Amino acid sequence: MLLSNSFLLFMNDKIIAFLTSAHPPLDDRIFYHQAKSLSGEYKTVIVASTEDLKTVADNVTIISKDCENWEKKKKIDFFVDVLNQTMPQIIVCSEPLPILAAAKYRKNNKSKASILYDVTEWYPSKKNLGYLPFFSKIISFIKLLVFNIYTSVFCNGFIFGEYYKSLPFRMLFPFKKWRIIGYSTNLEYIKYRESTLTPNKICLGYTGKISVEKGIVNVFNVARSLKKKKPETEIRLKIIGWFFDARDRAIFEKLCSESKDLNIEILGKQKYESFSEQLADIDVLFDLRKTDFENNHCLPIKIFYYAACGKPIIYSNLKAIKRDIDVAESGYLVNPTESDKIADYLVEYLEHPDLYKRHSLNGRRLAEEKYNWKLQQIDFIDFISKFQR
Repeated sequence: MLLSNSFLLFMNDKIIAFLTSAHPPLDDRIFYHQAKSLSGEYKTVIVASTEDLKTVADNVTIISKDCENWEKKKKIDFFVDVLNQTMPQIIVCSEPLPILAAAKYRKNNKSKASILYDVTEWYPSKKNLGYLPFFSKIISFIKLLVFNIYTSVFCNGFIFGEYYKSLPFRMLFPFKKWRIIGYSTNLEYIKYRESTLTPNKICLGYTGKISVEKGIVNVFNVARSLKKKKPETEIRLKIIGWFFDARDRAIFEKLCSESKDLNIEILGKQKYESFSEQLADIDVLFDLRKTDFENNHCLPIKIFYYAACGKPIIYSNLKAIKRDIDVAESGYLVNPTESDKIADYLVEYLEHPDLYKRHSLNGRRLAEEKYNWKLQQIDFIDFISKFQR
């Protein structure tokens, strides 16, 4: 048995399940935002195939198993087994594979359960294709794309994290219900304090996957350029992240060895509750990823956390950001390879601390007044209620 008897006592209640094959069970969007928002009205369960965890947290039942090396069929059977025991009326899936499991559960039980697809990633994306040879990438891309479209047929509706990722589905399935539920931050989990600059000191921050594609080389180039422009300034580079492969790790280690004049601090992946605490001593946060097609049409979740912490941002000039966020009030959008020009913005902050403070306060204000989950969860709960049968 995967579930305790205490869960089974609620089989006549409204039950909602969140399924994911790629995210951790305590994912910020799935657990801290969506599941917790519904746990007062629904008996809520998260089912994940990414790590071993079985617990109840904040009235949310979590059943997760590390199935990374399992065959797809066995993964699907794991999801179906949990669904058979919980019998949810609504199933929210974060990827195509769990949708297939939800559809199998619905068919086997002659259930009228509603299946929703929460689309927050491009699928297939660059990370799905990895380092395959060119022609293998094309074949794999087509297979995964067809799989994504096929599984979407089983869905009753779609939740989209952002505008551009909604377009293909709205075009292919024009009669299915949908709602854009963005990446707003739950301010309860943000440790905020006003940011001020110390004369002749600055801490530059980078978080997330450490890779060339995500812009780590560009960040080091900016730090070096700033050191040339302001040699008297103590520059600290705080990096919070992880590596996906040995190649990026080797490049990063080389960057560090070539930057002896920088004070470099490296931290691994942080827990959600403590993430904002680690941003407290950072003055400016960067994301200088490549401006390719996929990145250009992705709205980074991190930008909302940076704003909520009151940190000015310097981000690659991405189409998705320009469409949804007025960055001019709280930072700069830049060409990620123009390190000298980006360093000039940092010089401006150092020489005009009033500008720095204004950008800091404006970012926090936007988080409180506009990009705030407490405001957006009303829309989310309303949309979910439309699928209760």
